[in-house]
Amino acid sequence: MKNARIAYLVGILAMALGPPVFAGDGLPSATYTEFDHQKEVMVPMQDGVRLSTDVILPKGAAGPLPTVLVRTPYAFEKMPPLEENRYVEWFASRGYAVVLQNERGRHFSEGEYTFLAGARTDGPDTADWIAEQPWSNGKVGTIGCSSSAEHQLGMASANRPAHAAMIPLAAGAGIGAIPGVWTWGAWYRGGVPALNTYALWYRDYANIERPLLPPDIDHEGRLRMRTGFDFTVKTHFADGTDRAFWHLPSKDILRSIDSPLTDFDRFMTLTPGDSDWFENDFIRDGDEPRVPALHINSWFDPGISEQIKLFEYLTDLGVPNQYLIVPPTPHCAFYPSPADYRLGERKLGDIRYRGQDDGYVALYLEWFDHWLKGIDNGVVDRPRVEVYVMGKGWVTGNSWPLEGTRSVRHYLHSDGRANTRLGTGTLSTQLPGDEPPDTFVYDPGAPVPSRGGGTWFSDVVDDQTPNEMRADVLVYSTSPLEESVTVVGPIKVVLHVSSSARDTDFAIKLVDVYPDGAAYNLYDDIIRARYREGYDREVFMEEGEVYRLELDQMVTGNHFAEGHRIRIEITSSNFPNFERNLNTGGNNYDETEWVTATNSVHHSADHPSYIVLPIINGER
Repeated sequence: MKNARIAYLVGILAMALGPPVFAGDGLPSATYTEFDHQKEVMVPMQDGVRLSTDVILPKGAAGPLPTVLVRTPYAFEKMPPLEENRYVEWFASRGYAVVLQNERGRHFSEGEYTFLAGARTDGPDTADWIAEQPWSNGKVGTIGCSSSAEHQLGMASANRPAHAAMIPLAAGAGIGAIPGVWTWGAWYRGGVPALNTYALWYRDYANIERPLLPPDIDHEGRLRMRTGFDFTVKTHFADGTDRAFWHLPSKDILRSIDSPLTDFDRFMTLTPGDSDWFENDFIRDGDEPRVPALHINSWFDPGISEQIKLFEYLTDLGVPNQYLIVPPTPHCAFYPSPADYRLGERKLGDIRYRGQDDGYVALYLEWFDHWLKGIDNGVVDRPRVEVYVMGKGWVTGNSWPLEGTRSVRHYLHSDGRANTRLGTGTLSTQLPGDEPPDTFVYDPGAPVPSRGGGTWFSDVVDDQTPNEMRADVLVYSTSPLEESVTVVGPIKVVLHVSSSARDTDFAIKLVDVYPDGAAYNLYDDIIRARYREGYDREVFMEEGEVYRLELDQMVTGNHFAEGHRIRIEITSSNFPNFERNLNTGGNNYDETEWVTATNSVHHSADHPSYIVLPIINGER
């Protein structure tokens, strides 16, 4: 866990800084090496709140200039010196103005913070302000990863003329409710809060309590304060063991470590159908942003399913100039991507975009050169979809799912003893017959530990075999494949289940099993049974009844090679990636006592359980 925490901090720093610069052949030469850096420019919003903004202009550049805007909750001073900042090196050195701005309520910006505060108003207001400056050519491009990407989505929904293009990197948490998505910023998966992902982020980067500057402070005073202080939160999880995740009630996890108040404290008490979610500036159904966009995210990101579904949503609306790129990396860790890339112990080989260390940077420059400078460089004459299929390489297409994708059902089978990887669980395209269910006991006091998965951490891939020896994990595998199978796209799982509890969770994981037995996770999903009929209602279970559950938030791109096996694991917890269900049928977030549940997965002719895999054929 210590290594994971270090990787987490490195990953968060990467979100703020952007990727490192490489001096490869794919980048145009830098033209400017000196910059005029204006700090603490207070940009007024329509409600009078002023936002702390830095403006970096290349010295000697003949204006007016196109502008690259980065809106962020992260402290500027946690970046390297701005003259060496990567966005400055990429863009300002090549004739762009670069504008960095703290979101309202963050650091030296005025106003009150809440998640996505002002995305629909402050971003457009800032773009309009930039367009009015004498150094601006009236065109603004936005870029950033994670929170700096999520704000771009709400901003784009305003369709301001100045917002000419965007590059939202790992922006899934900026999406509210659109067709196929009801997760409110990836806060939920199947109605279950994504605990690990958000307790850490809100603790460090999203406090709503903070010190305030004197209201009459002048510009020189602001500069002195910024030089001498920052408002970074000092709270950390108890004794480095992340013991706070175990604290009950779950709504008070951050209270248990004396963290400043954050939206986490309130969001934990909301249901997926709560109307309060609509108060946040998520992009949602009915929005039609028409800003040209490169949607870039990774297979192991906690918001990858949401961002891909946004791409589908916009494509279905006929919004032009939308492109999707998906490599196999952790959150915001697209760089560096060496030719011998590996995730944990899984070797993936050369995942570099365009086969170049700086392939993404070259793409960003081409994108903004086209939309902000008017250069006809062919950047739009590209496949709409580019994904790296693990075990295969880059695959392209012009639709999602990819053209020619076949949906193939693989059914669960066993003689009632699928517990552990030594059990009798199998997976095949054959319909089930008269088969007994598989049963396990779920104890919230001893949940199945998370091993990898979609979080902010870098250790997103792990060998699952230790978990597969637990009696509360059901394991279903194909026989070793006689021919390879390439799975690319969204994955649906249908389970027929029963439980002794009024409410419980069912968690699933898709795994690639190597010939040596190593079992690498691809993606996971979970559902709280009370939401099986919709997130706007709670319907509890009755003992002895069999219920149909549908899980549809998994997505991947993976080549199962000959001799490998396709495997799914089913249990009732994935902790601390997801909140534990205490099985009482109560609110869960305000409870401290739990009951064990005896849970069953049915896979008979009357109650078939199966996974639908999107399979592509041939070379692309």
